[in-house]
Amino acid sequence: MKKKIISINPATLKEIGRVDQTPVSAIPGMVEKAEEAWLLWRDKTLAERRRVLRRAKHLLLERKDEVALTITREMGRPLGESLGLEVQASLDVLSYYVTHAGRLLNDRRQPLHHPLFLRRESRMIFQPLGVLGMISPWNWPLLIPLGSVVPALLSGNAVLLKPSEFTSLVAQRMRQIFIEAGLPEDVFQLVFGGEEQGRALVDSGVKKIFFTGSTKVGGEIYRHAAARLKKCVLEMGGSDAAIVCGDADIEYTSSGIVWGGFSNCGQNCNGIERVFVDSGIFNVFLDRLIEKTRTLRLGEGESPFTDIGPLANQEQLRKIEKIVKRSLAEGDRIITGGNALRDRPGYFFEPTVILRRAEKAREEMDEVFGPIVFVTPVRDDEEAVRLANSSRYGLSATIWAGDKKRGRRLARLMESGTVMINDAIVSFGMPEAGWTGLKDSGIGWVHGEKGLDEMLNVKYINRDPQDRRKKLWWFPYREETNTALSESMRLLFSKNLSERLKALFPVVRKMGADMLLNRPVKDRL
Repeated sequence: MKKKIISINPATLKEIGRVDQTPVSAIPGMVEKAEEAWLLWRDKTLAERRRVLRRAKHLLLERKDEVALTITREMGRPLGESLGLEVQASLDVLSYYVTHAGRLLNDRRQPLHHPLFLRRESRMIFQPLGVLGMISPWNWPLLIPLGSVVPALLSGNAVLLKPSEFTSLVAQRMRQIFIEAGLPEDVFQLVFGGEEQGRALVDSGVKKIFFTGSTKVGGEIYRHAAARLKKCVLEMGGSDAAIVCGDADIEYTSSGIVWGGFSNCGQNCNGIERVFVDSGIFNVFLDRLIEKTRTLRLGEGESPFTDIGPLANQEQLRKIEKIVKRSLAEGDRIITGGNALRDRPGYFFEPTVILRRAEKAREEMDEVFGPIVFVTPVRDDEEAVRLANSSRYGLSATIWAGDKKRGRRLARLMESGTVMINDAIVSFGMPEAGWTGLKDSGIGWVHGEKGLDEMLNVKYINRDPQDRRKKLWWFPYREETNTALSESMRLLFSKNLSERLKALFPVVRKMGADMLLNRPVKDRL
């Protein structure tokens, strides 16, 4: 009998469905099936692949409410977020790649500037890698995997996706949409399970691993894959900072940080966790932040009156409780929140604001990934940047400033892959915006052109159309050739016009006019 993975609604702790766990022994065979199917899928025209993905987009649109409800029931986030953020952004991912597939994937000319190479055929071509392995998390169970699955399939790859064991049902619905849209079943397969299945997928014959999750697990995958010289794209943890400048609009900024810190119960890799506020506005800002945090309504995600749902699982709840306990022991002060709600079923935790001193904020802090925001007053922008960049993470950051030049200047100083000015989180839902992390937050790219290139063999092809003519740099080497080459460098690169003119005659004389003009010459070899 196959072992089952049971999905639990984290708001009610009731079972909502189950799937068969994938036996580790089955994964190599799944890869073999994918490799066979990939050969046929790869050879489809781009127009044929686009048609399949276009149908998938229409099916997702038709089933948007059903898919959003599955997300809410399986991982807890409010229905409005599931619908307006996850499903809407996923539809946009499909639309973007289908619309721009030709520009992104068709062969393109690569101009060459050197006079000796001007007449050459020079092209970049884009070929699929083969079978790709993807491991995705539970916090955005539709958008995160789709952000990689869609460009992978469109570009002619096959995919084995291992979703989080906490959101298997969302992945199941997602795959079914692609199959109904006409995608061959073995081109997109699901591996259900946990750590054991993930390790087996990394060890399998997939060409490349795409992972989104914690830095700890990502590091293990990287070391494991490196032993096999297998390439990886790793989108890992963050401890994202917000800098609130002295000229920031307090009303607007406090609302933005409440949303950026507590949406999805704070379970966003690019959610705001550390807030550095100019001391000149700190007290007024903190008052508004606390007041707005206390108005947030906790409850089941299916209720239209819920702002914050539960944490996704019991492990998350225990982690958040430990963070609060440790923070108190280290001298931080809880301003609001700080408690799990024990009077109801589910993994509910109050949205929490913690005051942290600047000297304490210099110390390393792990990713929170929950409904806690640490707030610290700072003397000026320079101290804010210094404290923000002190983290070992570098995924994303936000700047809140009235003066746009000030905001842009600070954004350039942040050590992170993404910076948003006067907004938070939503850049991940912009499919053309490449996404990466610095430091311990990531390796490689997802989304946009750079993310698509990660799934391709980007190959350069060069051809000399005058292929019956000996090249100047071929054997045999002679003294006059060296002299001519030396003079040619003056001709091509000297900033002095008279020096270039002086070099022109020796180059023509010593190299030979026929050579310079790329005309046929006698091969002396």
